[in-house]
Amino acid sequence: MVNAASAVDEVWRRAGLSSGHCLACDVCCRFASPTACFIPFFTAAEAADCGLPIADCQLAEGGSPSPGVRPVVGPDGVGWRCPCRRAESQECTVYERRPLDCRLYPFVLMFDAAGSQVWLGLDEVCPFARQHHADSVLLAAADGAAKLLDGPLADTIAASPGIISRFHGHIRPLRVLPEATRRVCRSHLGLARLVSTSYPLLEPFFTARPTCLTGHAFPAIYLWADLFNLHWRVEADCLLLFAESDGVSFLIAPPLGRGDLPKALRAAAAIMAAINGPRGGARAQEVDEPLLPAFAAEGWQVGHRAQEYICDTASLIKLRGRHHDGRRHDIRRFEKLCPGALWRPYTPTDFPQCVALLRRWQAERAAAHPDPFYRGQLDAATHLHLRTLREAESLRLWGFVAEPERGRGQEDSTTRTTTSTSSEIGNRKSEIGNPIAAYTFGFPLADGQTFADFLEVADLSYPGLAAWTFCRFCREARDWPFLNLGTDSELPSLARAKLACRPARIVPSYILNAPQRAPSCRGGESPFRKGKSLAHAHCAL
Repeated sequence: MVNAASAVDEVWRRAGLSSGHCLACDVCCRFASPTACFIPFFTAAEAADCGLPIADCQLAEGGSPSPGVRPVVGPDGVGWRCPCRRAESQECTVYERRPLDCRLYPFVLMFDAAGSQVWLGLDEVCPFARQHHADSVLLAAADGAAKLLDGPLADTIAASPGIISRFHGHIRPLRVLPEATRRVCRSHLGLARLVSTSYPLLEPFFTARPTCLTGHAFPAIYLWADLFNLHWRVEADCLLLFAESDGVSFLIAPPLGRGDLPKALRAAAAIMAAINGPRGGARAQEVDEPLLPAFAAEGWQVGHRAQEYICDTASLIKLRGRHHDGRRHDIRRFEKLCPGALWRPYTPTDFPQCVALLRRWQAERAAAHPDPFYRGQLDAATHLHLRTLREAESLRLWGFVAEPERGRGQEDSTTRTTTSTSSEIGNRKSEIGNPIAAYTFGFPLADGQTFADFLEVADLSYPGLAAWTFCRFCREARDWPFLNLGTDSELPSLARAKLACRPARIVPSYILNAPQRAPSCRGGESPFRKGKSLAHAHCAL
């Protein structure tokens, strides 16, 4: 890769772009948000070569199966700055070893909006690109870069697709990269990459059949993109959603929509057979009970049963009855300890502090639970939390944070009508280091009656904070009659906690094995099922 990366440098040298242009520029290496997708991508090897500690980085989009990272940026005036750039001199501390992503810029790799193609684009925010965008020498540079990316660098792109950004309207598309498209999008199988910008295109399939199951929602599927390669295809007016890990592909949800389900299932089985080969493992996850007869008619067999807990939202807000005595006590205890605690919407500016809270939680949990199985679940949940924090805004997630100490005296916000004011307060206080001690995220489900309580982290060094955070979240979801608390991860203690909320009903979902599947891959051993179950738990330090 070193020679190919040097060839990229040569492409820009011939186009007239030098390091002097970059050092004199106030665009490169600076970002409007700590969650900006153009924060440079480092493969694992590049991060090690540059001395970036992986633990201090955020996983990049599409990082599976060989994840790379994007470093957590630091504040720089009104914006944010790459940690590899010196504030005083604006010099890059790893310039000679900088990653391919930096060497390419102002060329940018990105998916189209649907995720069906990989493009080489030009970021005309760059002054050099804006000045020379129509010059023949820059177009020749695009040809040279495209040949390198689809040639000597094709293996690097396929192994670390996190270098490919989601679609951005201000990036000027220049060249489609056929080899990257084939290998990353699996276009030869009629598939496209599941990316955040495909949400509006695919949304009708997610809402076609009312359901209260979390696993049928776009965010609940897409947010696992750091652990699985995710692809989609429309067949017989049904949406097929595939997850792939270690060369084994499966349906991450049943076919969505109101099309020809038997035809869609046959197409899905053929695609999984083409990817999996003799290893088998073809299965469908999150299958709801009404679809079981249609699957059975095609020869699919139940491999595992899980369940999600659906509660009455109003009862969780009112907390009436002796069975809620403990929760009421915990809330009163926290409110007495932190009478001015601030509750407000999450904003991208909160990302670094929420990551710090997550890391503390991760370290505490790992120290308390040395069991390898638990730690595997912990790692899976951590990936999901990081992507949620980074992409909450684009996925239209409802996110909130709690600031117990320095919110004293600030006006509290419990309704969406004060979102902008509370966000402005939070941004100002975050800039002066106001600590965030809890965060929580959720989203509405397709039945229009249920809200998903997707994930939560609370620092239990504040007694009662977890109960207070959950109660406040329930108030935010008060317009939905029901709250889905997710699964119990097959953990008795978690099942008891969810049952303590007095669920109105418990809804089953199933993993089904495709016909003629290999006997070595048991549906009940799905790594996705285990990781996802943990993600629904209320995580606390």
